[in-house]
Amino acid sequence: MRTAGMFVELGQTRHPEPPESIADHIGAAQLEDVGLVTQYLDNGYLLIDMMDVERDVLDPEQEILSGSSILTDGEWLWRQDLSYYVRRHHVTLPPDLLATIRERHYTIPAVDEERLIALTGYADHLAF
Repeated sequence: MRTAGMFVELGQTRHPEPPESIADHIGAAQLEDVGLVTQYLDNGYLLIDMMDVERDVLDPEQEILSGSSILTDGEWLWRQDLSYYVRRHHVTLPPDLLATIRERHYTIPAVDEERLIALTGYADHLAF
């Protein structure tokens, strides 16, 4: 399973290997299609719904509701706050994920229930 936005600063107890810092993923400029890219991220299938309030690790004055929730498109897993960081702080996405989003014309594909159930087990490993 491929992951995006699982940065060490976000306070998860487990991380994909190798651990990555959000500081290494700050882009110089916002994506031309940031609205469509973040819409894709926001529309992922919700695997784990965390009712929490997260502090923005780059601007601690800001809060993000349900930031640690885990979403998927069936191929990638990401935290719900990833779209916030892409929009607000120009955090870059893995090139393969960005290419996939664009190839899919910014539309989350249909994913069968069996696959989502299987992914929930993997996401659970990352979330807690």
